[in-house]
Amino acid sequence: MPEFPSRPDFAAAPLGSGRGVILYDSPTSPCGRRVRMCLLEKGVPFEIRWLDLGAMEQKQDWYLRLNPSGIVPTLVHEGRAIHESNVINEYLDAVFPAPRLMPADAHEQAQARMWMAYELDWAKPFRDAIYETHMKKRAQASGMTPDALAERIGRNTRAEYHLRHALKVLMEPPDEALIAERRAILFDRLALMEARLADGRTWLVGGRFGLADIALAPRLDMFPRIGVEDLPQRFPRIGAFLDRVRARPSWTGSAFGFPPANNPSLVRPAA
Repeated sequence: MPEFPSRPDFAAAPLGSGRGVILYDSPTSPCGRRVRMCLLEKGVPFEIRWLDLGAMEQKQDWYLRLNPSGIVPTLVHEGRAIHESNVINEYLDAVFPAPRLMPADAHEQAQARMWMAYELDWAKPFRDAIYETHMKKRAQASGMTPDALAERIGRNTRAEYHLRHALKVLMEPPDEALIAERRAILFDRLALMEARLADGRTWLVGGRFGLADIALAPRLDMFPRIGVEDLPQRFPRIGAFLDRVRARPSWTGSAFGFPPANNPSLVRPAA
C-alpha cells in the first residue's frame, strides 16, 4: 500500500467547506500531535489532511498561502487558517472553552507560555539530531534514488535548497560529532526541567493538565529516535511526567504512524 494513496486534491479547496475543523498534518510531527491532543481533550471532531513532508508537499504554493512558513500543522476553522502549534492551541482553548487548558490566572498564563518558549529553545538542536539519526536511517533504507527523489520533490517545489537538503539526508552518512554535540545541548536543557519538577508537581503549571504539558510531551517522547533510549533513567522526574501524560486518552488517540494510508482522515473523540 502506498504511504500517501490517491486522495482528494487538497489544493482545489484548501479551506474546505468553511465549516468544521481541518488539520493539515504529518503523522509523526510532534507539533501536529500537540494540536491533535488539544482537539481530543476538547472533544472536537476534526478532519486530518495528511501531507507528505518527504516530498515537500508543505512547500506547494497553495499550502504556502495557508501557512507561509511551509511547515505543519495548519488548522483551518470555519474557513480561516491558523498556524504555529502553540498559537493554534491557545486559539482552540478560546473558541472551545471546555475544558480550559490555559490557566485563568495571568501569572500562570505567563508560566505556561514560558514553558512553551523553553521547548522551542531546544527544538532546533533536536531537529538537527533527528535528521542525522532517524531521518537519514529511514531515507537510506527506503531504496529511493537521487533521481527519483528529485522528481518527487520537483512536483511540489522548484526551490533547489529543499532538494539539496533532502539529498543530503538521503546520501550522506550520519555526522556523529554533530549528533553528540546536539545531545549534550539537549541534556543541558532537560536538566533545567528535571530540577523544576523536584518540587513534586504533577503538571507543569497550576496543578492541572494544560497547554504547557501538551507543548512539552510530544517531543520528549521522541528522544529514542535520536538514539536516547534511557531518558527516564537520566531524568526520572521527566520520565514520570511523560508516564502521566501517556496515561491520558488524548495521548493514545493522537498517536498515528506510517503509512498514513492506514490512518483515519476523520477523528471523532470518544464521548
